[in-house]
Amino acid sequence: MSIMEINYNITTDPNLLDKQNGITPELSRKLEWFHKLALKGKRSSVQKLLDAIERYPNNPQLKNYLSVLYGQLNDTKKMHETNKWIMAEHPNYLFGKLNLANEYFFKEEYHKMPEVLGTNMELQSLYPDRDTFHLNEVISYYKCAILYYSAIGDIEQAEIRFDIMQELSPDSEDTEMAWRHIYAATMKAAQDRFEEEEKTKISVTTRSQEFNNTKSAPNFNHEEIEWLYNHGLYIGEEKLNKILSLPKDSLINDLELVLLDSIARYGYFKKLAEENRWDEEKTNFVIHAIYLLGELEATDSLETIFDVLSQSDAYFELFLGDFLTAAIWEPIYKIAANDLEACKEFIYTPGIDTYARTTIMEVLEQLALNHPERREEVLSWFREVIEFFLDSSLEDNVIDSDLIALMICNLIDINGAELVPEIKQLFDRGLVSQGICGNFKEVKKAFERPDTYDKRRELLPIAERYEEITATWAGYNEKISSSPIDYQDYFTPSVMPVRAEPKIGRNEPCPCGSGKKYKKCCL
Repeated sequence: MSIMEINYNITTDPNLLDKQNGITPELSRKLEWFHKLALKGKRSSVQKLLDAIERYPNNPQLKNYLSVLYGQLNDTKKMHETNKWIMAEHPNYLFGKLNLANEYFFKEEYHKMPEVLGTNMELQSLYPDRDTFHLNEVISYYKCAILYYSAIGDIEQAEIRFDIMQELSPDSEDTEMAWRHIYAATMKAAQDRFEEEEKTKISVTTRSQEFNNTKSAPNFNHEEIEWLYNHGLYIGEEKLNKILSLPKDSLINDLELVLLDSIARYGYFKKLAEENRWDEEKTNFVIHAIYLLGELEATDSLETIFDVLSQSDAYFELFLGDFLTAAIWEPIYKIAANDLEACKEFIYTPGIDTYARTTIMEVLEQLALNHPERREEVLSWFREVIEFFLDSSLEDNVIDSDLIALMICNLIDINGAELVPEIKQLFDRGLVSQGICGNFKEVKKAFERPDTYDKRRELLPIAERYEEITATWAGYNEKISSSPIDYQDYFTPSVMPVRAEPKIGRNEPCPCGSGKKYKKCCL
């Protein structure tokens, strides 16, 4: 992102433009009262402002307050007429320009906004003879520029100006409004890019789930295994410890049988779920088995784990849900961290679900972060995987552009800049879902300027992990809101005329919008 330099002075002196705006001592004492009239939005105030304008014809602020008043009265026609009146009589008045630019924004005539604000959207270019601007002028101007850039989808230029607003007036309503428009534009750009990428996205064809007529449970070595079918994540540490204390070999055999049972009796369990005869306490046996195998570091069970991860999307939805993308990596890490070759072969297997394979990518990422001494080994693994995708064809049913984009995110997290040349080849071949990781320029920049956030994830014993999940996941903790966000709120046009603030008393709210008194803020 480019950095914009401010080569002018910024002041909060309310007398800065008195001469230019024709503010006499008499008018100065009345401006605040006229300003409050405009904000109250009463029809009777129109004539009072018109009378004041007739008495002080050289003052543009009174006309601006009249525009604000019409806006409060929802009289758009009169508001726009007043804006044009201001521009005709006070063509150099910044807030008149901003009002007109806002009018163009509201009418979605975005191409007209640079005619008013200047083609490069820079305040000093609009007023080259001035070297000092009031804080409210700067904030209001950049907010308007951000509206323009957000509307045309130039998020980078909008963010450059938002950084200035954030530094100068972080708590103002204008800064908050500017952020909302940038956020909305970012969401829209992401949606547009997603829809466009959906047309060319490369996905594997995954398997259909087999339905068997099996209804009988396996014969387990240990009766305690039945607890896994009857208790959810609230099973409790006592029962978990009791299971883990069983003879290891026979226990591992039973846990593998649990996983194979979920595949053999998929149709049976699916029917139970569809008939609402299967509550949460009976849905977690697959998760229990995987976590317990992880706790036992059952390396010989990796093939069975991969068998589970080779099932269909419907299977994952029934048995794993959010665990597939958020939590299953941890027990697999404990099982597979020393068998990276087997992990690689799983990635190479045709027809495997995107997120089943990203689970393995997460294991490799965490291995590099938790064991820096193995970073080169992990990078070598990723390099070979990239080369595999570059050497594969679509007919091989292994190339998945979402998976590849997520893999690039893993590499960014471990700062694997050594693989940038190979990553570029993936972009050149069109194998990357850019809506996930960004374009190559953005990816390259992420490697050049890595953030300092620690991406390491803590490895916990099974009982502690269950406790953490039940305490923090929305599905388990009713105090955590899972209400959807109405992003449409961010797109609603709500642009009113820009107010040139009157002179403010020491104990009045500060015009920067901070909520503090003027004497405690900009004064």
